[in-house]
Formats: sequence, C-alpha cells, structure tokens
Amino acid sequence: MSARHAWLRFTAEGPPLARRVTDDPGGWQADLHALHRRWYDGDAPPAVAVVFVLQWLLQVPAHTAAHAAAAGPWRAALDTLTFSLAPSLVPDAVRLTTLTTDEGDLDRRLDAAEADYRQVAGPLAEGYPSEVRLGPHVRAALVDDMWAAARREAEAAAGLLRPGALPRESCCLIYALPGCVECAGCPRLRRP
Repeated sequence: MSARHAWLRFTAEGPPLARRVTDDPGGWQADLHALHRRWYDGDAPPAVAVVFVLQWLLQVPAHTAAHAAAAGPWRAALDTLTFSLAPSLVPDAVRLTTLTTDEGDLDRRLDAAEADYRQVAGPLAEGYPSEVRLGPHVRAALVDDMWAAARREAEAAAGLLRPGALPRESCCLIYALPGCVECAGCPRLRRP
C-alpha cells in the first residue's frame, strides 16, 4: 500500500502511533493555526486550520480503506487506526491493526471500503469540535470529497485511471490565506 500512495506510509508493525482519529483535534488545530500564522506573517484565519485538520483527519480512514481495497485485495479495520504527523502537521504514517482478505472484484471492494469509511467518517465529521462554525453541509461535503479523492487516487495507483483534480462540494478555505487562491476543484470557482 505504501509503495502506491503519494504521501502516506502504512505499517502493521510496532506500537500504536501517537494519534487516533477519535482524539480531540484541538491541539492539532492550534498548532496548525500557529504554523499558518508564521508562514503568513500573522495573517491566517483560524477557520483554515480547522477545515484542514478535518480534511486530513478524514483522509486517514479514507485513504487507508481505498488503498487496502485497491492494492489488497483487503479490507482494513478503520476503528483501530493510529497515525503520526509530519513536521508540516499533515498525516504521514498510518498503523493498521487488521487487514482481512476481500476476494470481490475491485469495484465491489471499493464499495465495501466506502461503506466502512462512512461508518467512521460520518460520526467523526458530525462530532468534530471546532472553534469556528462548520455547518452540517460543510461537514457532510468534506466526508464525500475525501472519499472521492481517496478512491480516485487508489484507482489511479492500481493503473485504472489518471490522477487529477476532482470538483469538490466542500471548500478548504485556502483562498483565505494571504497570496493563495482557490484550489482547482473549489466549489467557489463554479459558475451558476
């Protein structure tokens, strides 16, 4: 799985890593906000860090499930994942505890992986603590967008399609940082 993923390293050995998807993200949000303030000379809205952390948090089970299905054929237990952060505060390693064989075809495996992901991601996004308002649409759209991106990357890693930007329903708010613009799939760029 690691050989096919662009930035995550997966392991099933060693002790659990420092973080669980169910941990309070408040410290992570504060650390990322402080990092943004250093990078952008003090002018970084806290909402950007809040949304980035939720995206990255959702990516851990999304990419684990999608890549296990595509590289396996496996299903990963998502409720026991632990992960670590790179110095940039992006998840960089995921420790799995259980992979089970899944002999279905790739589409069926990815559909099962999505169901597994949604069982974890839906409640995670709904209960995600935030110092800024994140409405139910934003939370649900982030769950959908992180799965769509993970599935597309897993299919690309399996040689089924080329990676590329997908239109998103959620906004990461990166445009709010000084000198930044909307990402390629940003819903703000769509014309009515």
